[in-house]
Amino acid sequence: MDNTFALGCPLLLVFERKEKKKMLFLDDRTRRIHSALRQFSDKWDVTIATNVKETLRLLVRQDFDEVRLDHDLRGVDFENPDSPEAGMEVVRYIEKCGGWPGGKRKPIFRIHSSNLFAAHMMVIRLQALGLYAFYEPFQYDDEEGHMKYDEEGLPIR
Repeated sequence: MDNTFALGCPLLLVFERKEKKKMLFLDDRTRRIHSALRQFSDKWDVTIATNVKETLRLLVRQDFDEVRLDHDLRGVDFENPDSPEAGMEVVRYIEKCGGWPGGKRKPIFRIHSSNLFAAHMMVIRLQALGLYAFYEPFQYDDEEGHMKYDEEGLPIR
């Protein structure tokens, strides 16, 4: 069979290679980081940050399609939102800069902290800056990539 169109033009098979979207994931817990890499690496180019300073450095230098933030860092469960080491500091930095810079791609922000009060505050303040922000609790998977559930059938966060 001839691989040409009726006009005699060769048939070109073009496979479009889609570039992965870029995600920045802030968390200091090893288990959560490994779980995130297993869950997202197939579809996302995931960059991990483990502290606020590293997160801000990456946000300034690169564009991301999605930014996932934890609030409670340094291995503590309920960090004071006023702490410069808390994920809230990322929000304060964006506020101090007058919002998201024009000309820079606006990412979607997903706050995955188990500290519900601080996470809620982060979402409200990001939305007040005109950014897309949501609270989405982190859901762990096991090493095979399956979600883990408690005895009541609810996902473990």
